[in-house]
Amino acid sequence: MMRKRSFVFGSILMAVGLLGPHAPGQIAAPAADFPMRTFFSVRSAQPDSTIPDVLREQFEKDDGSPLRSVSIDLNADGRDEKLVLCGVPSAVSGYQWLVFDPFTGVGRGVVIGTLFFVGREADSGYARLETYWRQGGKMSIVSLYTFARGRYVRSETRALSLWEASEYFRSKGPLDLDQELAEIK
Repeated sequence: MMRKRSFVFGSILMAVGLLGPHAPGQIAAPAADFPMRTFFSVRSAQPDSTIPDVLREQFEKDDGSPLRSVSIDLNADGRDEKLVLCGVPSAVSGYQWLVFDPFTGVGRGVVIGTLFFVGREADSGYARLETYWRQGGKMSIVSLYTFARGRYVRSETRALSLWEASEYFRSKGPLDLDQELAEIK
């Protein structure tokens, strides 16, 4: 079933021109056009019993397993928002995360990814987010999320071949996984 879903998703991307039958070396490396403040991965998520169960309704699907979260100030107000990790991947295979504002009790959108880059640039006061995850096989997905009308929304998505993923990370510079959530100078 998962293999069929990946094939269908890949076919859709090819049909709309986001993924093509390109040989390695034919497509320019993605530009380092996302100035990042910090980054984190799934391994940064810690068990969090303070998340209200009602928020589980915002996930595409949920198995009721304990929720984990990453705390980070996304709107520079001095208070951390929480990115809440669901235990069940989305239909497109990436991890589901709910951006939650614990001070207002509001969910601010679901984002999909394994590796998160928190941007220096903001929309409506909230940092832009860029996510990466391995779709399966030889394809990875990079999505850009911007903040609009009180929620994070996906504003751009691109599929990357193995070569493009390598170039994508090369453009990011060295990432020390022991420095997750540390401010990047």
